[in-house]
Amino acid sequence: MPRHSRLRLVPLTALIACAMPCAGASAAPLPANDPPLPRDEAIAVQAAKLTTVRALVERKEDRRARAVEAREAGGVVDAARARIGDGYAYGGTAPGGFDCSGLTMYAFGKTGVALPHNSQAQEGMGRAVDRDDIRPGDLVFFSTAGPGASHVGIATGKTTVVSATSSGGVMEHSSTDAYWGGHYVGARRIG
Repeated sequence: MPRHSRLRLVPLTALIACAMPCAGASAAPLPANDPPLPRDEAIAVQAAKLTTVRALVERKEDRRARAVEAREAGGVVDAARARIGDGYAYGGTAPGGFDCSGLTMYAFGKTGVALPHNSQAQEGMGRAVDRDDIRPGDLVFFSTAGPGASHVGIATGKTTVVSATSSGGVMEHSSTDAYWGGHYVGARRIG
């Protein structure tokens, strides 16, 4: 009769635990401090820290600049909206009557920004803005009398402007409706 022996299987994790030392009282102590870095590595670490600090400072300055820009844009929009209802006057630049570029010149002037009194000259100011990126305070240009920018307004939102029109005086209107949307030329951000 064959002899049966019983083999006892030990879990693999138990074998590993026996072979590997455990952290604790019997483990070797860890060094208190990391060894000093070689000179080149230390310089690289310092350069990385300096780059990080510079990036943080630039980010903070960008946020401040955007906040100032938003405040100024709000001031321009407020100045233009305050004139809603004023009449139209060819060449007008004051609350008694405005033409389109006279209104934009007046509103920007209230925030300390000088603009020329001509829509085509204003179109050369600032930087171009895509139609999808228009923000309050941007100049929005239309071609209502031949090619080029012959009319200008101040964006109050992505699709609305305040402008001085010959038919209705200073008013807020859509920049995307059938008339104004079909005559859109471009937009510029001042500042």
